[in-house]
Amino acid sequence: MVIYDLYPEKSKVMLLIHPMLASSESMRTFLVENILKVTDDYRYIIPDLSGHGEAMSETYVSATEEARILTQYLLGHGVSEVDLGFAASLGGVVLFEILNRREIKFKRLFFEGVSFCENAKLGGFLMTKIMLAKQKKGSKNPKLAVEKMSKMFGGQAGRVMAERFLKMDPLSIKNIVRDCSNVGLPKMDTKTQRNCIFSYGEKDSDLRLAKRKIPKKYPEAKLVVDERYGHCERIVKDAEGYVKGVIGVD
Repeated sequence: MVIYDLYPEKSKVMLLIHPMLASSESMRTFLVENILKVTDDYRYIIPDLSGHGEAMSETYVSATEEARILTQYLLGHGVSEVDLGFAASLGGVVLFEILNRREIKFKRLFFEGVSFCENAKLGGFLMTKIMLAKQKKGSKNPKLAVEKMSKMFGGQAGRVMAERFLKMDPLSIKNIVRDCSNVGLPKMDTKTQRNCIFSYGEKDSDLRLAKRKIPKKYPEAKLVVDERYGHCERIVKDAEGYVKGVIGVD
């Protein structure tokens, strides 16, 4: 993992954890740059998870290990309370593990497209096979892989994500799928739930399970569904509008 600490002189702290195939650069481009149009109050702590961005050469081992490293960094740099924790997809699984450690306090939480699969062994096995097959197929025809990603996330973002996917260590892919199929849902008290938002695109395949589990596990949390969008798409396609929901401004 590589961790970037922007504007460390600021007192308010925002932790931004990217989804699979994205990076800290994506978080800066689509979130930080647009948040700065609204407010300059925050210090931003943004990791490149193992197997991503500047940590591409590192094998992703587990969300538990990523959470340990991030927690250690936060505490080691004087951060025991985070004003806003934002995490998308795989990043959400890592943030769940940080919450499970109960060493960092969060005033607000925003999860985008996070998995609620707690013990989907068969689904995880099948998804691993599918992902590795797609990587193998994409390696034979990189242009087609770029075209498919670009249709979902736009030209520039799609190209970068496709390139990362084709370069990713297959063991990292296996471990990521395993974690997203066996999520450790943390306990949240009522106050934390009331300051927690779970957001999904209308076409996100994770939405159906989330709709069932959120009312049972986190009844005081808010569920937001963005019409017309798929998994983590709005972050890229409507970044300026999206960040207003993240930081809670009209």
